[in-house]
Amino acid sequence: MKVTKVCCQGCGADLQIDESIRFVTCNYCNARLEVVHDETVTHTKQLDKIERTTVELANNLKVIELQNDLERLDREWDNQRNGLLVRSKDGSLSEPSAAGSIVIGVVVIGFGIFWTVTAAGMGAPGLFPLFGLVFIGFALFGMISGASKAGQYRNEQAAYQGRRAALIARIERERL
Repeated sequence: MKVTKVCCQGCGADLQIDESIRFVTCNYCNARLEVVHDETVTHTKQLDKIERTTVELANNLKVIELQNDLERLDREWDNQRNGLLVRSKDGSLSEPSAAGSIVIGVVVIGFGIFWTVTAAGMGAPGLFPLFGLVFIGFALFGMISGASKAGQYRNEQAAYQGRRAALIARIERERL
């Protein structure tokens, strides 16, 4: 057996090994080393450093995957949010509001009551006074529908914010 002198990549100590050795631990710094026997030279590679780099790369990959999940979640919320927003007559979008639906509904109900009372008081013919009841019905439907849409928006937004916070926490844990 041929004994070869190599240098520890961890601390620089001289190590003597025979040519059949493939892995060695330095007695001075406890670095784990791979002994590489090339055609012209024999040298060592520090295994711990390679393993640390591999672990760091795996962690970085996990962080990147989680960041991609976060970006996908944000895009999905933007699409979902646009479907839940209310479009006004001028085309602008706004978040649905239960209070706004109730206020508008109360105004329309007031108009419906005014219409019915006024038409009946003037002795309007046939079904004309009943149009006020149609206004009241539409107002009630609009109030319920608007409040329901506002509640759905709040629930979906809270679910999105919860999922987003959980992803951000996972990203922070992976970075440590």
